[in-house]
Amino acid sequence: MYEQIITMFSSMDYMAVVANDINALAGMFDRYLSGSDNLRIISIILMLLAFILFLFLIIILYVKSIITFLKSENKKEAEAARQEAEELSAEEEEELEFERELERELERELELSRARKMQQETEANMREEQQAHVKEQEVSVEPPVKEKNKNNAVDLDWKKGKKPEVSAEMPVINLSSLQYQQSGKSLDDLIGLIIDMIGRGVDELKIAQTIMYRNQGKKSEEEIIQTITAIKDFIALCVSGRFKDIKAGKQLPAEDEALYHLAMGDTSLALALIEALMDKNIEYSSALPAGNKRDQIFRQTSDYAATFGTLAALADPHLATGSFELAVELSPQNVNAWSRLADMYHLLELRQKAAWAYQQVMDMADEELYPQSVANAKKILSQYYYAEGNSLQAAKFYNQSKQFYDSIGINRRLDKKEIEIIEIIESHRQQDIESVISRILSGNLSQNSYNS
Repeated sequence: MYEQIITMFSSMDYMAVVANDINALAGMFDRYLSGSDNLRIISIILMLLAFILFLFLIIILYVKSIITFLKSENKKEAEAARQEAEELSAEEEEELEFERELERELERELELSRARKMQQETEANMREEQQAHVKEQEVSVEPPVKEKNKNNAVDLDWKKGKKPEVSAEMPVINLSSLQYQQSGKSLDDLIGLIIDMIGRGVDELKIAQTIMYRNQGKKSEEEIIQTITAIKDFIALCVSGRFKDIKAGKQLPAEDEALYHLAMGDTSLALALIEALMDKNIEYSSALPAGNKRDQIFRQTSDYAATFGTLAALADPHLATGSFELAVELSPQNVNAWSRLADMYHLLELRQKAAWAYQQVMDMADEELYPQSVANAKKILSQYYYAEGNSLQAAKFYNQSKQFYDSIGINRRLDKKEIEIIEIIESHRQQDIESVISRILSGNLSQNSYNS
């Protein structure tokens, strides 16, 4: 059986079968193509192929147009990005130039600060020499006069510096013989002008502008504003009669006497009165239990201590520092006391303490309620940041501080009319000072600005 199968599918037979099949397929294909129906089918197929090719061509063109559009958009975006980069570069250059300008201005401010400090030291030395010269030429005074004035010196047990050198042999003051000296440019020499302008009803900002003009930048805006405020606060205490109750049984100067000395640049009698008022409050509060009443007295005494410190700072920064430390101890939320304490630390070159105190002001002060204290803190902190190499933060703080002082106009240049009025006031102060102080103490202050 296997042999038959092998014979049947031998190679020659197999090839013959395949050839016959191919011939049959070829015949069928010829018959298929020869029919008209088959031609129509082929035509349809060719048309379909042509349509497909046409669609393919359209797709290619569409894709090409999309690619071209995307390329153009990318080019536009690249061009826009390049222009934006150029604009940003220009803005960055402007910002850098602005920062450099602020840095230059800050450097000038630091130079002025150093110059003011050197001048203050020179003036202090000259003042000590003058005091020594006056002591050498001092006329002896009768014993009753000595007894009357021996307790006028300030002697605070909490102070950190030396007490003002007030002679225990100070003669009785003859008010009619007092002569108002022509104002110089130092702040303590300008106290008389401040009192004179207060007596004439001049508003505080106009007084500050005038003192800035007369002081010629030797003191900062904050020092001048604080000094004017402290003098007004002391006058308010005099007018309200706060010192009358404490003078009984104590040898304290009269209010008019203290104001005359203050007008001449001598703050010792005013400090003696404020010290006695503070001692009275502290003694009274020590007998009170903890509560709102005692806290209220502490806050009031803290304000007195701040006024004391600002007046003391004119001659003795160490005494002023102790006073401001007492003020913040009595009322830790007294923003003004913190600001003044920081100023004293800065003046005494206690940089770490000053930076810490200024930061206390920044942390606790609402800028809307205490814009002046915040501006002062930023101004000094800008110097510290600049010294540490943080010029960006220094420029930012300095610019913000400058914007505040520019907004209140304290550095505005006085016009010709204002300067003429100031000269008239100064020329008549020798004749008017007694009547001005009398009018101040009587409460009959003029409400008209000297511009009117």
